Amino acid sequence: MSYREDLNVFVGGTTGAFKGLKVNERTCIAKNIQSLIAITDDQEITTMAWGDQEEKEILIGSGSKGIPSVKIYDTEYSAFTSSFNCDGGKGKIKGISRFNEAHDFIFSAVITAVETGHVKLWRYNESEQISINAGENLQRMRHSIVNKNIIATGGRENALKLFDLEKQEKVFVEKNVPPDICQLRMPVWVSDLIFLPNTSSVVTASKYGHVRLYDPRSTQRRPLINLEIKDEALTTIAAAHKEKHVVVGSGKGRMNLIDLRNPGKILNTYKGFTGGVTDLACSQLHPLITSVSLDRHLRIHHLETKQLLKEVYLVFSLNAVLLRSNFSLEANTPLLEDNVENTRPISCSTDRSTVTSTATENCVGLHSDYDVEYDEMFNQMPVIDNASDANVTQNKRHYPYKEEATVIDDTLEYDSGGNNKKSRAMKKNRRRSKVR
Repeated sequence: MSYREDLNVFVGGTTGAFKGLKVNERTCIAKNIQSLIAITDDQEITTMAWGDQEEKEILIGSGSKGIPSVKIYDTEYSAFTSSFNCDGGKGKIKGISRFNEAHDFIFSAVITAVETGHVKLWRYNESEQISINAGENLQRMRHSIVNKNIIATGGRENALKLFDLEKQEKVFVEKNVPPDICQLRMPVWVSDLIFLPNTSSVVTASKYGHVRLYDPRSTQRRPLINLEIKDEALTTIAAAHKEKHVVVGSGKGRMNLIDLRNPGKILNTYKGFTGGVTDLACSQLHPLITSVSLDRHLRIHHLETKQLLKEVYLVFSLNAVLLRSNFSLEANTPLLEDNVENTRPISCSTDRSTVTSTATENCVGLHSDYDVEYDEMFNQMPVIDNASDANVTQNKRHYPYKEEATVIDDTLEYDSGGNNKKSRAMKKNRRRSKVR
């Protein structure tokens, strides 16, 4: 079996857990790739990215306390190949990518960006490493697919910037939108950004609910498209299957499809979340959206129909998701037996009906040999008829405390019927006063 037909979804959590999933219309299988015993409380996975176009290796940025680290996982051999500490700057890793240099096809560098704004190009030769300062409070760094020398950064009061790694200089800096009607400056908080496929255009998502499209090739540094989703703090963005369409997620658990064709429009709203959406990924061949959130679920929605196709419970809060470009829910060859080790039961629901799935059971409940065994077991059980139920009811003991009791206060005077004389006299006086 090809490595691309094995695990097709990878997720990372706040606890440092790293899992691979085999998800299709019939099965939901989860595998703990990293041993849970070896994980410490400061190994939170903050970002993940593919290291090559063949999608063989995964770059993982982890660490929430102290010095963050980078791990490289090989999906073909199912093993971690290397790791190193990222001591350039402080804070969590907010972006990671692989930089393949034109003059060196064997050894390629790794790019990392941390919260303090330090973007570093890690080469095997330390004297050739490159460091760029992108500004403090950095929230996201992305690498262009079209031009491998270009990276984009942005953050809290840190405007969108594009850097050329080869020239080590800025090539584009966004210009803020005009002030509001009160002539107050509009705040900037870039929470996530992406390069649109096969273009140099950049789309940003803001914690203030803005979705903005920039074209670095034009002379205009302000956004070409500026949309606002009111009362929503956008946390993540991903390019959709359709051209010039993106999907955004918010901290309130809202997910929308955005049309960036002029003049721009907010389209579908996808439901089913009970926690903030932390990361998104879309299949490039099929209209499918995969999302993870703080409610510990992985969900798959249909881009056009908005239907929730899959909902998988993964025990821990999720920060990042990585999807193969050819991801599909069509059932293919099942997992090899050697790769089913360390799998554990997961809760998976389809069309809002929840069932339990393991490495040998299907989440949709297909007919198998296990159904025949269960039928035989239930047929051998004794049947309890209505006559036996009647005998149980007759022999049932009646307890006096189940009867209704009247509470009597010794300080009051009562008549033979148990009624309070004083309260009855007061009621009569009220009636007389009303008549007068």
